[in-house]
Amino acid sequence: MASDDEGPRLDRLEDYLRLDPCNCALLAEAFDAALRRGDATRAGRHLRDAQGFGAADAAWRLREAHWLLAVQRIDEARDALRRLAADADVPRSMQPALAQDLAYVALRQGDPALARATLAPHAAAVQPTEPLDEGLQVLWLRALHRRGDLDDGAAWSAARWRHGGLAAAAAGVASLIALDAGDFARCDAWSAFALARHPHQPEALIGRASVALAGRDAASARPLLEAALRLNRDDGRAWSSLGFCQLLERDLAGARASFDAALRRLPAHIGTWHGAGWTALLRRDLTAAQACFESALALDRNFAESHGGLAVSLAMRGRESSARASIDRAMRLDRANVSARYAQALLDGDARDAGALRRLAERLLAGVPAPMGGTVLDLLAGAPAAPAD
Repeated sequence: MASDDEGPRLDRLEDYLRLDPCNCALLAEAFDAALRRGDATRAGRHLRDAQGFGAADAAWRLREAHWLLAVQRIDEARDALRRLAADADVPRSMQPALAQDLAYVALRQGDPALARATLAPHAAAVQPTEPLDEGLQVLWLRALHRRGDLDDGAAWSAARWRHGGLAAAAAGVASLIALDAGDFARCDAWSAFALARHPHQPEALIGRASVALAGRDAASARPLLEAALRLNRDDGRAWSSLGFCQLLERDLAGARASFDAALRRLPAHIGTWHGAGWTALLRRDLTAAQACFESALALDRNFAESHGGLAVSLAMRGRESSARASIDRAMRLDRANVSARYAQALLDGDARDAGALRRLAERLLAGVPAPMGGTVLDLLAGAPAAPAD
């Protein structure tokens, strides 16, 4: 994030450079200040000046890689970092920083497995009682989270938390890992800890909002999610959580738009497909609902709730044979799957009118967790009957 505090300092350093333009130490300070400020143009000018004076040591080669990252020349930055890491003359003390940069590039390029492998010697091998750079902790946990290694991420975070070594920003990432592992208590504790020290930590904002949504508190969740989206409009998890928030607020049109935005960024997130599917059911857009649950199944055919949601959409469309097949699959995976039982009751005619449907919902759905807190009954109750699009 750009720092406005660097502006006056950068101006002073450049004034000094006008008097002493060949001073590589001043050029290094000016370059670093410009990059921290987010001014890649001025940083690039100082980099070229230093290179023109013959500055080519490891520190300046690393600065060049950082500048390439700043101007989004990711492949070139990766190659520069790899050359540095393979150079026997580069000081060993620089290796953790190089690993951190290479892991960052791997995450940018969608390869969390490589990010994990790159950071493992500098994170997994470090005892939880030993100090560890906050930025490295954040990248390590992001690599674990994006790779789906929730158990490893939760265990690593918990160990450092017990010994007081979990950095605040890393606790924010850990809160999202805990959320996805179904551990709301740790999500609550870690997100609160992170936000008390870093009010704009993105994962903590989403984790904290999710805790609020689980408590049916959309009013508290919304500003947290809006803050997350101000930081990054491409945050798919923030859009998804906002969709669930809007479901609680009965804003079905808004929920649909938010889930659509989330799925453009996170097409492989099953929970978001479920949210989009239930939103479509509530809007009475049964074709879209069926497509959402089928998309969830394409990602994982062993998730009973995806089969159950599909069964409901098929039953509501009158597709009896297909609905019964989906019911059977859901029940084989989870005999207690209530969405499948709901679909079965619809097919059996136990809900011939609105009153009967309501009584059925009360009996079958009241105890079923909805995608984000509360119950499916809470979502279905009072939903406006919108025509299919």
